[in-house]
Amino acid sequence: MKNLLRVLVLVLAVGTASLTSSCSDDDKNPPVITFPTNGNQYEVTVGETINFSFIVVAEGGYASHTLAATANQGVIAETTGLIDSGTENFTITGAYTAGDVAGPDGIKLTVKDNEGAESSATINVDILSAQ
Repeated sequence: MKNLLRVLVLVLAVGTASLTSSCSDDDKNPPVITFPTNGNQYEVTVGETINFSFIVVAEGGYASHTLAATANQGVIAETTGLIDSGTENFTITGAYTAGDVAGPDGIKLTVKDNEGAESSATINVDILSAQ
């Protein structure tokens, strides 16, 4: 009886380890977004244009993205081009033109992967008055 109990405990332990291992292999991190300034604020004069880029690693594969000015003061023109669905490493690029009102703004990127995970990052922009 003790031998049977030991065999059952061993089978249960191996089965649990296999189940845990196979489940954790499928877990993918949400997209990771970085940008060259990594938190430093851009300063631009009213009407000035700057180029920007975001670097993305999406273990779950690219599904979609959006770019927007956070305070609707700037205009964003994306220059990225087509990103194939499922791509795991890519760069989002564009040009930001400051609006005509001085103050804080930002360039916000939101990326969604094929697993349904979503991440966002914002490049802070301070719009300065024309001298």
